[in-house]
Amino acid sequence: MSKGRDVIPEHFNNAEEAGKFWDSHSSANYWDEMEEKEMEFDIQKRTFLVPVDSRVYLLAKKQAEVEHQTVEQIINTLLNRELVKTK
Repeated sequence: MSKGRDVIPEHFNNAEEAGKFWDSHSSANYWDEMEEKEMEFDIQKRTFLVPVDSRVYLLAKKQAEVEHQTVEQIINTLLNRELVKTK
């Protein structure tokens, strides 16, 4: 390990904690501690970014707070409900 560099924690408690560490540290300073890993991904879900009117977003945000859900969950639930009616 080189002088003046923080030790990479053995374990992060969550993604946010890992993000905070790597937001303030460059992986270029830790190449000697990195190891290659083989990974496969089986992506089952796709996300599409769709512009939403600010008024609609704010209404969904307000409802999400009341129902302790995310704005995404509220909007997806409402869209699903409405689109099923049109089948």
